[in-house]
Amino acid sequence: MLYLELIAIFFVYVFVLIQVTLCITLQNHEEKQKRKYVTNDELNKLPFISILIPARNEAHQIHRCIESLFELNYPQNKFEVLIGDDSSADNTAEIVQNLIQSRTNFKLIPITENLGKAKAKANVLANLAHFAKGEIFAVTDADIAVKTDWLMTLVNEFDNPNIAIVSGTTIVKGETLFERMQGIEWLYSSGLLIAFDKLGLKGTAVGNNMAFTKEAYFKVGGYENIDFSVTEDFKLFDTFRKAGYQTKNTLKVESLNFSNAQTQFNHFLHQRKRWLIGARELSIVWKFIFVVFGSFYLMVFILAFFSLQSALVMWAIKFIVQSVVIILLNSRLKLKTRYLDLLLLEPYYIISSNAVLAFYFSAKKMDWKNRNY
Repeated sequence: MLYLELIAIFFVYVFVLIQVTLCITLQNHEEKQKRKYVTNDELNKLPFISILIPARNEAHQIHRCIESLFELNYPQNKFEVLIGDDSSADNTAEIVQNLIQSRTNFKLIPITENLGKAKAKANVLANLAHFAKGEIFAVTDADIAVKTDWLMTLVNEFDNPNIAIVSGTTIVKGETLFERMQGIEWLYSSGLLIAFDKLGLKGTAVGNNMAFTKEAYFKVGGYENIDFSVTEDFKLFDTFRKAGYQTKNTLKVESLNFSNAQTQFNHFLHQRKRWLIGARELSIVWKFIFVVFGSFYLMVFILAFFSLQSALVMWAIKFIVQSVVIILLNSRLKLKTRYLDLLLLEPYYIISSNAVLAFYFSAKKMDWKNRNY
């Protein structure tokens, strides 16, 4: 029993130590929007960008994405939008075509060919990359609404010729309690990703909010030559890192994207199972961090058997530091904090984390866009 108590104490203390360290890192880190291009000469020197959007059965939400792209603060003659229809069974293609018919720099491309090792979203991006004319490829998803300065902000981050990929921050929005909890979870996870990045522990790219150079992409072989992963953003990020390129994750309100929350718990479980499958390829350090974060409630429960007071104190510290991080992130991104939701986050984490863990180890296949993996 002594060993069990020591293990519980170790994991709980490590978790709290990581939380405090990351809180201090975020507190001391502030990113400011870089100077915007204003003169005609500067605008003419901007790189041509290809925005790549994979779409599969997105009829209910793709209009929001496309309409937000219409409002981009970037010269119209300096970017194109390529939307890849990945065998949609609904009227996604028809909706897109109607929306973009008067926009010459928007194109709908049916995806009919499988390229090399690429599958699903990675295959759509692999195909679109061969149509793209841009020096930089920017990627977002069909359920995303981008900010007007999104493209300009990401492009400004390529201030070093060895930078291959840049990621902004994405959170989900919703009104129901379940949707709001997902929003806070996304925000908190994004903050941890940024904090770890600033400490030198690189994690992943953000697949619905990233840009990478055409030169670097084809130098590493493109998605058709990269081993398939259901988390294609991490796979590309990892390939760039192994090839010696630099990467950058940013926390800026100007490049903050909004995604739709999962409205059904079943879809939520499949989404999280996909993320956990992708996490198998992370480094041993990241796997340890996942274990520490994922086992917190279990370890607090075990610790409570030996010292209820110690368990409650550690839980309280975790809650306080976690809440400070969330409030800080909301402030940085100019978002509103619902303080009651900070309290409700704890039962949400307990229920969702155990449900996701059980679903991950179940025999049920992960469903992603009506494809099983």
